[in-house]
Amino acid sequence: MYVHINYSQSILAWWQHGAILGAYVDYWHLTGDDTYNSNVTVGWLKGVSPSLDLLPKEHAFDIGNDDQGFWSIMSMDAVERVFPETDEQKKMGAGFLEITQTVHNTQDARWDNTTCGGGLRWQIVTIKGARLAKYTGNTSYADAAEMSYKWMRESNLIQDDYWINDGLDVNECTKLTTKRWTYNYGTIMAGCAAMYNFTTGSKRAYWKQELDNILNSTYATFIDAETGALKEIQCQESKTCDMDQRSFKAYLVRWMGYTAQVAPYTYDTIMMHLRKNAALAAATCIGEPHGTACGQKWNIGAQWDGYHGLGEQINAMEVIQNIIPYVRPNIGLIFNSNNGGTSRSNPGGKGNKKTMRNWRLILAAEYAKYALRNYEIKAADRFGGAVLTLLTLGLLAGMVVFVVSEPDVEEKSEEKSEERPRPRSVVE
Repeated sequence: MYVHINYSQSILAWWQHGAILGAYVDYWHLTGDDTYNSNVTVGWLKGVSPSLDLLPKEHAFDIGNDDQGFWSIMSMDAVERVFPETDEQKKMGAGFLEITQTVHNTQDARWDNTTCGGGLRWQIVTIKGARLAKYTGNTSYADAAEMSYKWMRESNLIQDDYWINDGLDVNECTKLTTKRWTYNYGTIMAGCAAMYNFTTGSKRAYWKQELDNILNSTYATFIDAETGALKEIQCQESKTCDMDQRSFKAYLVRWMGYTAQVAPYTYDTIMMHLRKNAALAAATCIGEPHGTACGQKWNIGAQWDGYHGLGEQINAMEVIQNIIPYVRPNIGLIFNSNNGGTSRSNPGGKGNKKTMRNWRLILAAEYAKYALRNYEIKAADRFGGAVLTLLTLGLLAGMVVFVVSEPDVEEKSEEKSEERPRPRSVVE
C-alpha cells in the first residue's frame, strides 16, 4: 500500500497521508464499503499526536500550516460525512470535530497582521473556517473565513480576473508566485461553496458571485478545450510534475464534488465535467505491470502514458468516486450538527455511530452503461475494452484495491521531488 501507518518509513510526505486518508473517508461515504475504515482510524490516531493538534513530534521541526491544514481538512471531511468514531478516539478527545476546531484555533492564533497585512506562512486558508461555520452554525468561524478570503483578494493572491496565485514573498509583498495549481482552486472553491451554503441575503449573493467566478476560472484554466480533460497545466505537458504535483487533481475533483453538494445550483455543470473526466481517467488505467495502473494524462484517449504512482491512482479514484452521487442521487449528502452530524464539539480546543450506509456498492455495469450512453465511445478508441476490464470488479470495490495495492514500482518523473515533498504555499 502507498499509505504507511509508520509515517517515518513512508516515501510520502506527511501531508499526503492526511490527503489520502481523506480520500478513503469519501470512499466509505460514497460507497458504504467499510473495508478500509480501520486503516483510516489507525492512520488518524497515529497522525493526531499526543497534543491533539495534528503536530506529531516526529515532524515538529518541518511541519507547515499547510501540512497541518491537509490533515484538518481530512478531519472535517470525516465530520461532515459522519465517519464512525471509535471509543478510543472519544476517550483520547481525538474526535474529528474536536481536532478540527483545535487546529482552527491554533492557526487562527498564528494569523500575522504584521507581514503583508495578514496571512499565514505555508497556509491553506478559508476552507476550514467556512466548513466549521456551516457545520456548527458558529458565526465566529465564518468571520475568520471571510477575513482570510478578503485578505487574499486584497493581497492579489486572488486576482480580479480570478487567477489564483500560488503565493507571495513575505519580504516583498507585491511579488507573487504566479503558478496556478488545481488544488489551490479547489480549496478556495470549497470554502466559497461552504460560505454560500451558510449565509443568507446579500452575503449569500456575494459568495455566489465569488463561487461562480472561481468555478468559471477553474474551467477556463484547467479543462482542455479539445477533450474536456482536466490538466495540471504547470507541469503535465512538460513532464516536470513532481510527486506532490502529480496528486493535485485529486483534491480539485474532491472539492468539486463537495461544491456540487453544498451549492446545489452548481451540480449540473460540475457533474458534467466530473462524469467526462471519470470516463477519461478510467480509460488510462491499463498500464503496467498488471494492466491496472492509471496515467497522469487524461487527454490522450484510451492509452497509458507510462506514469505510475500514488498521484495517478488517487486522481483516478477521486474523480470516479465523486460521480457516484450522479448515479445514486441520495448519496453524497453533507451533514451538519443539526441534521445528522454526531462528532463531539470542543470549540475551545487549543491543543498541547451513526453511519450513512443506506446503499449498496454501485456496480461496474451501471457506470459502464452510463459511460457508453453518454460518450458514444467507438470500438476503435479501445475505450470499451479498457473501461470494462477495469470496472468489471465493481466500480470502486475493485478500483480501490488496485489504487492502493498496486505493487511498488519506480516512480516515473522527469523532475525529482524535493527532499521533503509538499504542496506549494499560499503564502511563502
